Amino acid sequence: MKPSPPNACNVLDLAADRRRLWCFDIGGDGKAELDEEFAGLPGDALPDQHVAKDWRALFSSRLNLAWLPAGSVFLRVAQFPKCDRAELLAMVELALEKISPLPVAQIAWTVEPVPTRTTVPSEMQTVIVLIAARNEVEKFLGTLEGRGFLADRLEVPLLHQVLATKVEGEGAWVYPGSGTDAHSCLVAWWFGGELRSLTLVKLTAPEHWQRELGEVLTKSAWAGELEGWLTSAPRFRLVSVPEDQEVWLRVLSDLSDGPVDVTKPCEPAALATLSAQRAARGESLANLLPAEFTTRYRQQFVDSVWMRGLGALVVLYLLGVAVFFAMLWRAETQKQDLEIRVASLSGSYTNALVTRARIQVLQEQIALKYAAIESLKAVSAKLPEGMQLTDFAFQRGRKVALRGLVPADQISKLTDYSAALQAATLNGVPLFKSVSAPSSGSGGAPNQFNWNLSCELRGPELE
Repeated sequence: MKPSPPNACNVLDLAADRRRLWCFDIGGDGKAELDEEFAGLPGDALPDQHVAKDWRALFSSRLNLAWLPAGSVFLRVAQFPKCDRAELLAMVELALEKISPLPVAQIAWTVEPVPTRTTVPSEMQTVIVLIAARNEVEKFLGTLEGRGFLADRLEVPLLHQVLATKVEGEGAWVYPGSGTDAHSCLVAWWFGGELRSLTLVKLTAPEHWQRELGEVLTKSAWAGELEGWLTSAPRFRLVSVPEDQEVWLRVLSDLSDGPVDVTKPCEPAALATLSAQRAARGESLANLLPAEFTTRYRQQFVDSVWMRGLGALVVLYLLGVAVFFAMLWRAETQKQDLEIRVASLSGSYTNALVTRARIQVLQEQIALKYAAIESLKAVSAKLPEGMQLTDFAFQRGRKVALRGLVPADQISKLTDYSAALQAATLNGVPLFKSVSAPSSGSGGAPNQFNWNLSCELRGPELE
């Protein structure tokens, strides 16, 4: 099962004379759509918002792809039995001693299977082995790191150029270099529907190109004859931009017995699109980035996410503390304002309480006087004839104590008097809440008795 494609892909072409960056949006099917393109001098800074990886990469994955200069790479074509990727890598590793021009311990290598272009079934598969000096790879990666570009893949654009070429017939396809690689070319030999040989030729001055390239082509032709795949005179095909075609056509025409076909190569932007698309879809296996760099970059990314997360937590904590102290200061300010207001109102409040107490005392005094008058009127009005009231007194403002004399033969009037007081009303409301039973005792004279009773006032102004 292939992994899901990234959400974005950056392709960086960093050479001695130029710096180009293509930023792509990757669709769900792995299709690459160019978003932005940046061009400048090699020393110009890269747009950090496009190439740097931060916590947002956890939710929107981004693939950084860099092109290794062609002059730093050796290309070899080899055939191996058809097998899966793990077995293929193991077989190539065993054959590196014979394939690699450098000691195996000093190289970085990878492979890229070449799609067959013949209908004849075969048990073999053709692969391109890419070999680069390890110190050159590490030096290039160090340059990228200095620009803030941590590569996920390290590729060779010439590889995509060769695989993207429409091969019709047999012959040798010549790909001239450009820029700082103008004095070099790549020769790809296609015979029998298979890629048979790849040779990166480094040339000197243009006046020597015919001789130098002729020697390389002659050696490759001899090797093809010995291996049995070159069965006829090779036909040369030039894959070049228009401004370089005149020079190279003159060189190849002198070396060829027939006409030289000319085609245009992929434009750099189209080649970058192809590179991004093949990487996003998992179609390209060639990656010269050493495994330890992949591990280190991934660890750096994880560490940066952790550190930024911790930094964000610290900032949030400090912000929370600042908000807490701001609210505390505001509460203290409000408290002080309230204390000042309370202090300013305390005198008025105390005076109001004193005035209220005085009013209550005056109201109680008025009520007592009114109650005393009304109760005295009721006591006097209800007093039966023959009975004498000798003492009328208030007790705690609620009770009225009555004392008097009654003739011995009228002692029964005490009960009637008590009932009359109980029934006494004021404004339709009973005047007394309760009237105690009368009590009597012998008086000073033989035919008189002392009596007393108490009444509890109901007056609402005293409730």
